Amino acid sequence: MSDRSHPKIWTTKTYDRLSKYYDGFMRIFFPIGEKGRVRIVERLETGSVIDVGCGTGTLLGIASAKGLRCFGIDLSEGMLGQAKVNAPNANLSIASFYDIPFPNDYFDYVVATNALSGTFIRTREVVIEMIRVCREGGSVLLAEWPVAQKATIKESIIVELASLNDDAPKNYMNIFRKLGLEPEVEHLDKRYSIFRVCKV
Repeated sequence: MSDRSHPKIWTTKTYDRLSKYYDGFMRIFFPIGEKGRVRIVERLETGSVIDVGCGTGTLLGIASAKGLRCFGIDLSEGMLGQAKVNAPNANLSIASFYDIPFPNDYFDYVVATNALSGTFIRTREVVIEMIRVCREGGSVLLAEWPVAQKATIKESIIVELASLNDDAPKNYMNIFRKLGLEPEVEHLDKRYSIFRVCKV
């Protein structure tokens, strides 16, 4: 399946238009994604966290209440506007997750939830950038839709239908392993998992 065979639906303008309704939409149609955010915050202890592709700042709001220093980047002004409401203490900025505007080894935790599964997203490049800004001893955490452990006709049909909506699973395990990292994995259901690697 070629990336060019499907339209790019999830653009910055799309997120701008949906920003006021996005949280409600996700709670109704994608509750496992909200569970993923909560589960990631449960793994955060103290220090700093950046959410790349932070959207409406739901994760940052929970992390801030837990006492972490919170940062978020996103390209959608509309989503960041909502993030200022959900996470008023977070340091938020317009930036791409391909070029995170912070120095090497800066954050204790670097996270992304429901942000990397787009058909057109160059996921490996984002992961490399996330690792760059994570300090030694810190953690990179992803909550996403991974490729199925067993390829079946049913899974192929699901992936093809999802790609029509500019969505696709990625092989996060292989991405990390090719970078010399072995992630811990928690499967929240058969199509949603949390990956965690510690930077040493």
